[in-house]
Amino acid sequence: MVSKIDVSKKAEATIALAIAEHCSLLACDHIGEACRSAFSDSAAATHFRMHRTKCTEMINGVLAPYFLKKLVADVGEQHFSLLDEATDISVSKYLGVVIRYFSETKGTVVSTYLGLVELDGGDAHSIARALLAFLEKCSLVKEKLLGIGTDNASVMTGINNGVHTVLKQEYGLKDLVLIRCVCHSLQLAVTPASNDTMPRSVEYLVRETYKWFSVSPKRREAYKAIYETINCGEKPLQITKVCATCWLSIEPAVSRILDQWEELKLHFEVTKSSEHCYMAEVLHSMYSDPQNVLYLTFLKSVLGEVQLAMKAFEGEQVDPLKLLDSLVGLIKSVSSRVLNPLAKVDVLKGPIDGYISPIPYLGYLFDSKAAELHLAPDNEHNVRKRCVAFTISLTNELRMRLLDNIETLKYMSVFNVEKTLKCSKSPGEMVKIAKLLGYAPEVIDKIVQQWRAIHLSDWMEKKNTLGFWSEIWKFRDAAGINPFQELAMAAVSVLSLPHLNAEVERVFSQMSVVKSKLRNRMSLQTLNSILYIRYGLKLSGDACFEH
Repeated sequence: MVSKIDVSKKAEATIALAIAEHCSLLACDHIGEACRSAFSDSAAATHFRMHRTKCTEMINGVLAPYFLKKLVADVGEQHFSLLDEATDISVSKYLGVVIRYFSETKGTVVSTYLGLVELDGGDAHSIARALLAFLEKCSLVKEKLLGIGTDNASVMTGINNGVHTVLKQEYGLKDLVLIRCVCHSLQLAVTPASNDTMPRSVEYLVRETYKWFSVSPKRREAYKAIYETINCGEKPLQITKVCATCWLSIEPAVSRILDQWEELKLHFEVTKSSEHCYMAEVLHSMYSDPQNVLYLTFLKSVLGEVQLAMKAFEGEQVDPLKLLDSLVGLIKSVSSRVLNPLAKVDVLKGPIDGYISPIPYLGYLFDSKAAELHLAPDNEHNVRKRCVAFTISLTNELRMRLLDNIETLKYMSVFNVEKTLKCSKSPGEMVKIAKLLGYAPEVIDKIVQQWRAIHLSDWMEKKNTLGFWSEIWKFRDAAGINPFQELAMAAVSVLSLPHLNAEVERVFSQMSVVKSKLRNRMSLQTLNSILYIRYGLKLSGDACFEH
């Protein structure tokens, strides 16, 4: 028979879970009293005794360790990858860590929060030391660490003294794979290409247009009245901000401005006359310059391609071969605007500067807008020249920043369903990827033999890569043995390699929600525990009252 005390303890644990997921710990002081008052006939409510101190201890000492232990058990003996990025909270520096691995219970690759690591220094050695100590604390074997995904900060990716190099050379992780965040790389490729080739007035126009409206509700209302008059009552879309910490934020900002070009031009014309405002006069002169329209039209066209490729990497479940095609296709598509079609050049192996077409095709958007504007020949020639320079610079930047990722994705593409199920295949690539994983020669021999024989069996899933290897992972023959165990383990290990740091960015967003300005005294332990609970519930797919 369940006692009233046991019932109340279960109720306290449920309330603690709900508070950790949804609200402030301070609310616990009144929730218990409210429950006793509202449910006076309930035994659980009558014996409910929990305030914020007890709730905090329960979150830190019971619930968070439970979810961490459950996560580590789900990882098991498999290879895993880490995504990490440093951030500042108050006056301390922390490393946010996300683990990516194949979950046998879910039958797919998952990424989830692993923890916050306090750093005693910002150099590579301090970060590497703190990271490995944290893995040991979590009971994760460092030798199972297959890959590390990070942004392009030199302290993480430096060839001579980066965290990746330190882990490989000083801590014996010689097979550790470095994956640079693709979205960060795309952002870093666009920024210097734009700064080096585009007129400074273009970036100034986009930035100052946002500032003009962001600081004044009066200006927004005045513009709204003009826009609604021109467009029969339709409301204008907000001008977005170009932010260095938001991937490729310039593309939506440029698109919004182009879509409202004439309305914005009229607004600044009216404002400069009515308010005698110098900034409105400057912006009106820039909106009256047709060359700026042409520059922004070209940027919208090219950045739209980059944005489309970036979206392919932001899905939770993606096919590695499609990622490879997206990256290679992006570089080839951008370069094709200016390359001589008769030139035989591999854009992935070297600069394209010497293979430029005498009459580059900059896209239909650009050509149609140029024909509409009727620019003077010299002005149009100058715009075209700068746009060609931007395309060349962007192509070279993409090639240099993404080449390492492309090589890694080529390794991963060995496990593509179509390639795996071919009757005739060379074992060379599989041997290379097995060596990359650090397998012993006898294990490599098993992996190659299993890969050569896998097409002899009939499989249900033949399209989705993750679904295919999940099926093989779960397969058992009549004797209850998986004859493709080593191959399946290698495949899911490689597929767990990260390709972007979006999950870490989401952790930081969640962190700012939990530890807000009103909760700035929250300790690291409590912050960590609440994040364990929130991500643990998300991973299990349960609500706080169901777990």
